[in-house]
Parts: sequence; structure tokens; C-alpha cells
Amino acid sequence: MSKTITVWGSPGSGKSMFCCILAKALTRDKRKAIIINGEPGIPMLPVWLPEQITTTAASIGQVLTSVEIDTSLAASHVTVLKNYPYIGLMGYCAGENPLSYPETDYQMALQLISSVKKLVDYVILDCSSVMTNVFTPAAIESGDLVLRIVTPDLKGINYLKAHQPLLVDGRFHYHEHMTFAGMARPFHAFDEMGYIIGGFDGLLPYGKEIDRCATEGGMFRAIKYCNSKYTASLNRVLDALEQMELAEQQEEERYEDEAYGDEEYEEDAYREDEDGEEYEG
Repeated sequence: MSKTITVWGSPGSGKSMFCCILAKALTRDKRKAIIINGEPGIPMLPVWLPEQITTTAASIGQVLTSVEIDTSLAASHVTVLKNYPYIGLMGYCAGENPLSYPETDYQMALQLISSVKKLVDYVILDCSSVMTNVFTPAAIESGDLVLRIVTPDLKGINYLKAHQPLLVDGRFHYHEHMTFAGMARPFHAFDEMGYIIGGFDGLLPYGKEIDRCATEGGMFRAIKYCNSKYTASLNRVLDALEQMELAEQQEEERYEDEAYGDEEYEEDAYREDEDGEEYEG
């Protein structure tokens, strides 16, 4: 069954880069993933694909403002990486801004995510740090696995404190999110900052090579520059997804066993009825 991974958190914490690295890791065995970014203030298609011209016809804005969203419409607005066809992208195009389209409806955002989930093995939701952008809370609600990435400094911690009250509703599963320290540097006080928010599940350290990939338009090449701490955090996410898939598989097997057991019980009962009828005759 397809899995939705939501990535949200403070500005400048490396969320979009992590989404690209995660997509490469998840598609190593030729499974397919789509990254969706719903932030019109920073159109991501020209950031992901600086050498590939994308027209507004490919924009996610066309989908979110349609009358109804289905898998066919969603699929027609996915831009596939030319050199790596297992990853598709959905986002806003160059030149678009928050006023390019009517305001996005919350239910349409949920509908988009649900439709895309039917197309691939993994949907990765790259969220805006602005919670008033309805795509972000809709993505958090839709996530099978939700990751929050914050910079391990006062800005990141206070961002988290400010936004936690907006996510108290049970449908956001706030206390089940995994938390990572993004753009972590040696001078950051990880222990102190982690203590304030209840701890980090891992570090995503800043790296010059990873930063260069971002500035040169090669975000999908960055995975080969991840250091051991970054890789350990990435593996923790992959392990969490693997455990979810294993639990689902076991549940399906249990359901099949129960269904098979019910069939055997019905057959035995039928035989007993037949034997009883013969005896009476």
C-alpha cells in the first residue's frame, strides 16, 4: 500500500533537500515516488529542474483550483525527472506567486494528496513553514509518517512552540511526529535545545557539498554527500516506513487466515448438517 511522508518545520531547516534525498533513497529498488510542494511563494519546479523548462500548464496550481481532482488530472501534472524516471514532481512554476491562483481550499488539498497516493509507492509532501498555507495542515493530516525538521536554535524552537497550538486536534497526531535537527552545525547546543522540545530523533547536519548541490540545481545528487549522522537519520526514517509496511503485511495475513478459518468452519458445519440429514433419513 502506498505511503505518504509529510515533511514540515521551521524555515531554512533543509526540508526540501531532505525530501529529495529521501526520494532517491526510497526509489533505489525502482519503486516510484512523487514529491509535492504546495508553496506558491517559492515555486519549486525551477529549483528542482533549473535546466528543464516547465510551463504553467504543469503547475500544481492548475490542479488545486480545478472543480474536482482525480488520478488522471493529478497524473497529467506530474513532471518526471529526465535522468531518473522513478521520481515525479509537483509544484508551482517559475514566475508564479501566491496571487496567481484563487485561494486553495483545504478539502481540495486533501483530495490532491489522496489522488496522487493512488499513482505511486510513496508520496512525499514538502510543506511550507507557513501554516496559513492550507497545504501544510492538510499534508500533516494526510501523512502516514510525519517528520518535523527544525533548526536547533532559538528560531527553530520558538517556531515549534508557536505552531504546536495549531496542531492540537487529534487528526494531526502531533506527538507521533519524528523530530530532526536540520542544518545542524557543531556550535549548536543540541542537548539544551532537544531538552526544550522533548528531544531529537536524529541530526541532519549542514554540509558544504549538500549546500552546493542546492545552489547549483542538483538537489537529487546530494544523497551521495550525506555524512554518517545524516545517513543514520535517513535510515531511521526508512526503518520506520519498513516497520509500518511489515505491520500492514502481518495484518493482511492475519485477516486472510481468519477468513480462511471462517470458510473451513462453514464447510465443517455444512458437512455436519448433511450427515445429520442422512442419519435422520
